[in-house]
Amino acid sequence: MRPDNKPKISIITPCYNAEKYIAKAMDSVIASTFTDWEYVIVDDGSTDNSAKIISDYAKKEPRLRLIQQPNRGVCNARNNGFKACSPESEYLMFFDADDCIEPQMLEIMIKHLDQHPHVGLFYTDEWLIDSEDKILESLHYPRFVPSPGGGFEEVPDNVLETPFFSIAFGVCRESGPVLRKSVYSKTSGWSEWLGQGYEGKDLFMQMALLSNIHFIPNKLSKYRQHNTQSHKSLDDNTQLNKLITKWKQAEGLTPEQQAKVNQALEYMPAFIEYLHNRDKLYLSSQEG
Repeated sequence: MRPDNKPKISIITPCYNAEKYIAKAMDSVIASTFTDWEYVIVDDGSTDNSAKIISDYAKKEPRLRLIQQPNRGVCNARNNGFKACSPESEYLMFFDADDCIEPQMLEIMIKHLDQHPHVGLFYTDEWLIDSEDKILESLHYPRFVPSPGGGFEEVPDNVLETPFFSIAFGVCRESGPVLRKSVYSKTSGWSEWLGQGYEGKDLFMQMALLSNIHFIPNKLSKYRQHNTQSHKSLDDNTQLNKLITKWKQAEGLTPEQQAKVNQALEYMPAFIEYLHNRDKLYLSSQEG
């Protein structure tokens, strides 16, 4: 941390019954080549040993803080973690308790954001790992836009900017992106009324209307898949309809912002069908 005790980035982790993984998450942050950070972990009413594990780390690591609260859900924990952050930090990273980051991740991402002040959010590809840290596969989330001739076309990986259209369809995962705090502060934060899995789409859509979104295909984080993960509280259609209704009723948008929202909403049914058919073709080719 800088001599003035003002961290460059605030890292926020919501934690609920993650005793098996939270130490690995903390270790990955502590091992970062970039050291100018604070780490706020919100224990969301865990009934296991998560809070004790975090507390023991905090006794040895002054940049790490534990906040405890009754169980109120992941979005509430993220919002309260943000409220507890230093007002002086420039960037934010919301980071799940069972994930990990590569040692160079913060250094690469913060340098990029420092060099591109018009960018409000920066994200990358990642590795998929299992409960024992074994790498299962490389995860890549293709970015699509409507093509002039009809249908959809993929945005090349060497293009930094991610269009609003792609953000609206969930190309960016909740855990791992680095956000410019000055842009995040203009949003409504994590929507606690949306079902889990759609709160990120809503937040990042807000970010994408306020700033540019950049992407690079480097794999700088690890997304853990295991059988104790929390599941979405509502079915996809219910959550999707809530998200669509919210954005159809959005007020105070500029004509340019409204045009981006209208395009995403207009193409949403066709794009969902396109992805469904694309996945079916992929599975058929694998089986063949």
